[in-house]
Amino acid sequence: MKKLTVITILFIVIFTFGCKTGQNNNGENINTEIVEEEYFFPEELTYNQSVSEVLVNKFYPIGWSKDGNFAYITEPADEGLGNYMVGVVIVNLVSDEILWSWYTDPVVDEDLYREDIWKKHYDDFKENLNKYGIIQVRKIKMEDTYFSYEKNDYVVRVETKTEEDPDLNIDLIMGCDIFIKSPQLGEKKIASVEYEQSLILGQQISGCLISPFEDRIVVIIKNERWGYEGPPDVVEFEIYGSNLTTGFQQQ
Repeated sequence: MKKLTVITILFIVIFTFGCKTGQNNNGENINTEIVEEEYFFPEELTYNQSVSEVLVNKFYPIGWSKDGNFAYITEPADEGLGNYMVGVVIVNLVSDEILWSWYTDPVVDEDLYREDIWKKHYDDFKENLNKYGIIQVRKIKMEDTYFSYEKNDYVVRVETKTEEDPDLNIDLIMGCDIFIKSPQLGEKKIASVEYEQSLILGQQISGCLISPFEDRIVVIIKNERWGYEGPPDVVEFEIYGSNLTTGFQQQ
């Protein structure tokens, strides 16, 4: 009898946690089981339109969560050092905090590239992308700095802060403020950034990515910095998040 009772309890526990049912607003039972997402190596998004000869850090956006997270792959340019690198990053677009990141060890993975690295470490990537609720989007379009969303118009701009470098005798960007403005809603500052030991020669906004799940964007900043031991220069990207409905103030 005691054995039968234990089996009955185990059956109830397995059934309850395996089915994960809940109720909707009408009191009907629904299946709330969490299904893990699967992922594929994403397409590169071209954020640099420069015609000059530069090295470019490549950008492969993966997707968004429904609560402000964004994931991407980065492939830093090889500045003649012979070390290939690739990284996977998950960032919170509310705080601009990096939640998780992973980069190759050039010594370990020097013979592997892009999709090979993705396959080799896929289980680790999948675990963390699921942990932060990332849903992959197959086609991601970059909007211009001027765009419309939900009947509102927006423009994103950056104001740079420069200082002359006494050794190079050129102006370098030491910081910036990023703003978003809407004639319908007002304006707000998205981010204020300071750079230490900057070699950034020029900076501009490449465009924006709009989340398919929230009223939120990714702002892509393009920096052109002095190359290792001189030309060619290197183009790098930074990303910052912004909500499209809150925090605006009429001027």
